[in-house]
Amino acid sequence: MRLIPQSFIDELRQSSDIAEIIGGYVQLKRSGRLLKGLCPFHSEKTPSFTVFPQNGSFYCFGCQTGGSVITFIEKAEQLDFVEAVKWLANRAGIEVPDDGSSDGIGLLRRRIKEANREAARFFYRQLYTTAGAEALAYLHGRGLTDKTIAHFGLGWSPDGWDKLSKHLISLGFRADELEAANLSFSNRSGAPTDRFRNRVMFPIIDLQGSVIAFGGRTMEKEHQGRKYLNTSDTPVYKKTNNLYGLNWAKATCSQSVVVTEGFMDVIAMWQAGITNVVASQGTAFTAEQARLLSKYTSTVILSQDGDEAGQNAIRRSIPVLRATGLDIRVLQIPDNMDPDEYIKAHSAESMRSLINGSVSDTEFLIAGIISHHDIDSYDGRVRCLREICELLGKMNPLEQEVWAGRIAEQLSVDKSAIMSQLGIISRKQRRNESREELKAMAQEITGGGTRSNPERQQHLRAAKAEESLIAAITLSPTLAAGLEQRLPPESFVTSMNRRLYAAVLEQIKNGNEPSLMMLEQQLTPDETSAAARILNSEPAVLATAGDIEQYIAIINEERARPTADDLSGMTDADLASYMQALSKRKK
Repeated sequence: MRLIPQSFIDELRQSSDIAEIIGGYVQLKRSGRLLKGLCPFHSEKTPSFTVFPQNGSFYCFGCQTGGSVITFIEKAEQLDFVEAVKWLANRAGIEVPDDGSSDGIGLLRRRIKEANREAARFFYRQLYTTAGAEALAYLHGRGLTDKTIAHFGLGWSPDGWDKLSKHLISLGFRADELEAANLSFSNRSGAPTDRFRNRVMFPIIDLQGSVIAFGGRTMEKEHQGRKYLNTSDTPVYKKTNNLYGLNWAKATCSQSVVVTEGFMDVIAMWQAGITNVVASQGTAFTAEQARLLSKYTSTVILSQDGDEAGQNAIRRSIPVLRATGLDIRVLQIPDNMDPDEYIKAHSAESMRSLINGSVSDTEFLIAGIISHHDIDSYDGRVRCLREICELLGKMNPLEQEVWAGRIAEQLSVDKSAIMSQLGIISRKQRRNESREELKAMAQEITGGGTRSNPERQQHLRAAKAEESLIAAITLSPTLAAGLEQRLPPESFVTSMNRRLYAAVLEQIKNGNEPSLMMLEQQLTPDETSAAARILNSEPAVLATAGDIEQYIAIINEERARPTADDLSGMTDADLASYMQALSKRKK
C-alpha cells in the first residue's frame, strides 16, 4: 500500500480530536493531563485505558492495545487502515488524496458489497416470478404487505445449484469474489454453487446503506436442514459486530431501542409502526453490539423468547450492556409469544403498552432469582438472599438502599441484615479492586506482561534503553543525526524494538515527522500498540544528546552480554575470565 502523504496525515490529525472521538465510545474521566476509562477492547472493572491528548494516542495497560485515533477507529468500527482514514476524513469533512481502492483488501471489500447489492436485487425480482410464488405467499401469510417486503428488500433464492452464481458472473463478478462474499462455494468439480437455495432471503444492511450479508429462512415446516442459514464472517461482515435493522432504527431510537431475536420480529414491529427495533440475530449479545447501540440510544429494552434459553440470553446480555452505561429494561410478553406472534394475536397498541410497561433489569434478575429458590424453606430463603445480595453489591449505595427495603418487605426479613451482608460484599470488592489496580500499575511500570512480549522481559534493561531511544528520536528527530551509522537497527537486542527503530529512521530519512499516525501505516497491530506505549514514556520528554549516548552504551553493552547458551558452552577458564571482567566493570 502506498503511504498516505505526510501533509494529509497532519491535516487529519489536526482535524481529529482523539478525546472527543474516543469519548463517543468510552466514558472518559480526566486524570491530570490524561483521560482514563474502561477499555472497550477487553473486560475490566478498574480503568486501565488511557488517552494521551497531547500526542493523539491511546494505550490500554490491561490488554496492551494502543495506537492513534486511526487504530482506535479500525478496531471500534472493524475497518482496515484506509477505511478508518476515510471514516475520519468524512467526519472531518476533508477529502482523502488517495483512497487506496486499488489495494487488494480495499478492492475486495468494495466488490463484495457490489456483489451483495446485485444479489439482493436478484432475490427480490425472483420473489415476483412464477417460481417464487410460494415464497411470496409465505411472506403474505406471515402478514407482510408488498410495501413492507420492498422496504426490507426481502426476496427468494431459487431452488437451483447455480442460478445466482451464473447471474452474478454474467455481470462481471469472478467466482473467487462470490466465494469471498459467502454467496457461493466450489463443488467437487470446481464449479460455483449457490450457498442459498429455496429460502426466503433477508438482506442485512450496514449503517451506510450497503448490503453486507444475508439471512436465509426455509419455508418448509418439515425441513431437515437448518431453519436459518446466514452469511458467515467475510471481509465486510462480522455477525457479532452487527445488529439487524439498526440502519432503519437509528433515526428513531435516541430514547430507547427494543432488541429482539430475529428478522421477523423486527419486520413485524416495523410494519406495526414500532420502528425503534433491532435484532441480535439469535446470538449472545456482544460487547461490540453494546458499544454500537450506545452511540444511538440511552435505553435498551431486551425482548427474547419466554423459554429458559431466551431468559438466560437476557441474563447474559445485561452485564454486557451495563458495561457501556446503558439503561436496561426487559420486555416480558405473555404466553411465551415472540413480538410477531403477539402483534398478530392482539394489536400494535397492545404491544406498545407492553413496551411501556417493561421492567428494570434489576427487577427482572431478582424475580428470576426468587423463582429459582424455595423461599418457603429456611435454606432456600438464605440461598436466595445471598444471591440477591451479590447482585445488589454491584450497585451504588442509593440503589442498594432502595432495593434492600423492597426485598426485606417481599421476603419478610430485616432490612439491616441485608445491608450488613452488602457491607461484607462491598469490602470484598474493594480488596479485589485494589489487587486489580496494583496489577495494572505493575503492567504500566514494566510495559506489559510476558504474555504479549516475553523477549522484552528477558532483555528488560536493553529493551528499556531501546524504547527510550526510539521515543527520544521520534519526539526530537534532530537527535537522530548520524545515529543509523553508529547504531544500525540490527544492533538492537529485541526484535520488535528493532522493527520500530527501523520504521522511525525511515520516516526521518524521508523527511517525514515520525508521528504514530504516520508510523502505523508500516506497523503490525502489535507493533503499533508497542509504539503507543513507548511514545508515552515520561523519560523521552526530557531526552538530550547525552541521554542518547547513554542509551547507545547500554544497548551495546547488553548486546555483548553472553546468552545462557553462550555461558553453558564456555570452558571453566573462559567463564572465570568473564566473571572477573564483569566484576571489574561493576566497580
